Amino acid sequence: MIDLSAVSTSDKRSRYLAGIPFFPLVALVLPVLLLLAPVVLVACLAVRADPLAVFPALWRVLTALRGTHVEVAGRDRSVLVHIS
Repeated sequence: MIDLSAVSTSDKRSRYLAGIPFFPLVALVLPVLLLLAPVVLVACLAVRADPLAVFPALWRVLTALRGTHVEVAGRDRSVLVHIS
């Protein structure tokens, strides 16, 4: 599950917590990945990289994101995403 925690004010009085299940997230992202696959394939051919080596490398990068904390902050808002 991907945990999403958002703080909506600068004094951190209010907080919103939501969990996003992995499989519905994959169902939403899969069409985008399928559309980007030919672009990655053409880019691999343009730089003469082996596509059969690039796709597994990209998968290893995505699976290595487990445990990553990403924080985006503004003046009065911040969003923390924890990938677990």
